[in-house]
Amino acid sequence: MKSNSINTTKTTNVVENNRKRSSRIKIAYIIPRFFPFKGGAEENFFQLSSRMAKKNYKVTVLTCKVKFRNEKLKSKEKIQNIQIIRMWQPGEHLYLGFYPALLLHLLKHKYDVIHTSGIGFVWREICLLITKLTTNRKALIINTPHGPFMATTTKSSFIRNTIKIVFTQILKVYLNIIYDAFIQVNPRQAEWLQKEYKIQPNKVILVPNGIPKSYLEKPENLVSHRENDPVIITFIGRMEWYKGIHNVIKSLYNIKDLNWRFLILGRSGNYTKTLKRLVEEYNLSDKIEFIFSPTDEERDNILKYYSQVIILPSLWEATGISLIEGMAKGNVIITTKQNESAEMLVKHDINGYIYDFYDTAQLTQILKNVIVDNAKRLRMRKYNILYAKNFTWEKIFSVYENFIRTSYLNKIKNG
Repeated sequence: MKSNSINTTKTTNVVENNRKRSSRIKIAYIIPRFFPFKGGAEENFFQLSSRMAKKNYKVTVLTCKVKFRNEKLKSKEKIQNIQIIRMWQPGEHLYLGFYPALLLHLLKHKYDVIHTSGIGFVWREICLLITKLTTNRKALIINTPHGPFMATTTKSSFIRNTIKIVFTQILKVYLNIIYDAFIQVNPRQAEWLQKEYKIQPNKVILVPNGIPKSYLEKPENLVSHRENDPVIITFIGRMEWYKGIHNVIKSLYNIKDLNWRFLILGRSGNYTKTLKRLVEEYNLSDKIEFIFSPTDEERDNILKYYSQVIILPSLWEATGISLIEGMAKGNVIITTKQNESAEMLVKHDINGYIYDFYDTAQLTQILKNVIVDNAKRLRMRKYNILYAKNFTWEKIFSVYENFIRTSYLNKIKNG
């Protein structure tokens, strides 16, 4: 009995010591854009970092100092116990972004864990490589790629495609040197990580994107619509060619006599003028509306009170957090098979639909069916409010924290 008591005491002490060690972990998140910027990657890192800070980890976010809606952001500020450091960079480049203070900061501050967003960001990866080979050899450096370097290419851009091919070969050389592990946000990412960059599957773990539990709508609060109300279809995202908004407009033009409206929400992009011209050419200005840079409240009100269908028609997506947000507010979801999370989110013909990016005829038929079948649309909307519970951060976050804590403790154990 005495021996058991001693063993129990030792076990308790080990657990307590591990807990204390975990709470002292210093973790840096490096991402080109961060709060108040909105987007899939930005939201992913905000949720992870804020929840880690709430768990008493020492959290710092290193990001670039660029304007948000023409507003100058502070160089340093603390939000939800996250220390945010915004570093000056000339211009607003992403892959070629250069912010010299990053290297000095990483050499001076020895973080236990460094978690970065995206791959192919040249200056950041140079800084990480120098740091790992010099002042901070023991740091656990992990990456959430979200997607491949230059995830989308076009047949017409020889220069862009050449850059992607050449730099992908370079990335194969040093990604395995820099990063100890990779976090995939959907089960398909390990495939191209291995194929394009020779990342071994045992270095990849799955931590999907999610939404806060508080964002879920209660089934009894699902807004009902009259049969003669227009069926509002919503897109949320940047207005770029690869987002496929033009395909939706062309498909809706084929069924222009049906009772629908299409709301395009998001930041203006390089393709905005073309989209506006397309709407005018098709004479759909009374049925299609652009809402630029909506606030969170505006977006949520549209999804809850007006929208019945949310569509993400991209040539490529890692997840598309807007689909989960739409589900949570009672929307049918539609996305392309090029969205890597399509099979994870969509139960075809039960809560939504999957189609090929290039198949506007298929998309036209899907949209027609959703618009004309009121009863089925309502069933799918009710289903999604319940199904969205599977994609909350409250369910997902523990996987991430356990990975960080375990990897850190293993690092200490192995010296």
